[in-house]
Formats: sequence, structure tokens, C-alpha cells
Amino acid sequence: MAEEFYGYGRWDAPYWFIGPEAGMSEDGHDDLTARLAAWKALGCGPVVDCASHHLGFGFTTWHQHHPPVQPTWRQLIRLLLAYKGKPADIESIRKYQRADWGRSTGESCVIELSGISAHSLRVPRDRQTFLSRRLDRIRKEAQQHRPEFILMYGRAQLAEWKKIAGGDFEADGFRLMGSALAAIAPHPVSHGIGNEFWEKLGVRIRGKVHTLNEP
Repeated sequence: MAEEFYGYGRWDAPYWFIGPEAGMSEDGHDDLTARLAAWKALGCGPVVDCASHHLGFGFTTWHQHHPPVQPTWRQLIRLLLAYKGKPADIESIRKYQRADWGRSTGESCVIELSGISAHSLRVPRDRQTFLSRRLDRIRKEAQQHRPEFILMYGRAQLAEWKKIAGGDFEADGFRLMGSALAAIAPHPVSHGIGNEFWEKLGVRIRGKVHTLNEP
């Protein structure tokens, strides 16, 4: 799983989100053993269905009938809805999280640099052994499938984002990666960054992509 599991959705999705690693609860209910078993049950694919994986390791919170919104996903979904010109209120985010986010038949590819979940980056994990080959795989998949945009979040991972994108980002946080627009942003749970930032970033990305697609 550390080597081969990247996250959720499908490689050929039009909207990509890349983070440092998936989170997990502090109570140990969704521990690595349960997550591994659920991933195996889904066939050990590099990307799998988000809801199916979570339900498989017994974590129903994010996909129940009226779920709370997951802190990281909330702002990423807010950005995506704003990008699409749709309402980005909390109920729209909740509905999208439950039904559409990271689904194998959906429109998003939600992946991580590390294949092993942790409650925080302070939790000891082997994050380096497979990092280089994972960066290569992510870059190759992006070049092959050419999504509309790729959002990479987490300022501490800037060196990794540059490797995926193939070079430095512009001062505005964007870089053209083939025909895909790559963008960097703070982690969604960073202090002092509110809803408006994510909605405006979604609109900015839409404007950049529109410009790229002009004849």
C-alpha cells in the first residue's frame, strides 16, 4: 500500500487534487490494518472509490445520509464547485462529499504523496522509501491523462510539487504542465485561510483554464 496506493477517484478525471498524505482518526478505529484489508478487497488498484474504501474499513462518517464535512475535503470541494460556477455553500459541499468526491465513476482524482495514512505529519511513517517513484508515477499519469487542472496543496511539499510539475511555479502559484494547469495552495486546514480564499482560487483557476482553451 505504501508503494502502490495513491488515493481515490480515477486517473482520467478532469480535476486533480494532490496532498501530502491522507488523515485518519485518533481513536484507531480506521487503523492501517483495516485500511489495507479494505484496499485489498477493492483489488489493490492505485486509485479506488473513496466511499467504498471508507465503508470497507468501517468508517461511515463522511458518507452517511447527512455527514459532517471533512475539514480538508470541505475547502477542496468548495474550490471545485466555485471553479464549475456552482453554489459553494456548506450544504452543496456536504452533498458533493457524500455522493461525488473521489468516486471511481466521478470527476475527481484525489491522491497523496504518501500511501500510508496518519493523524498528522508528526506521526512516524516511512514517507521516503517510495516517494521518488510515486512522484514519477503521478507525473506520468498527469501527462497521459491531461486533466483540466491539478491542485497541489501543502506549502511544506513545494519541492515535491515542482518535481511533479516539471519546474518552478510562477509568482501567482501557477505553472503550465503540458496542456494541464498546475496550481499550488496552502493546506486547507492552515490557520487564517477562510472560505473566500478557496472560492476565489477556484474562480482564478477557471479563468486561467479558459484562457488556455481559447482558440
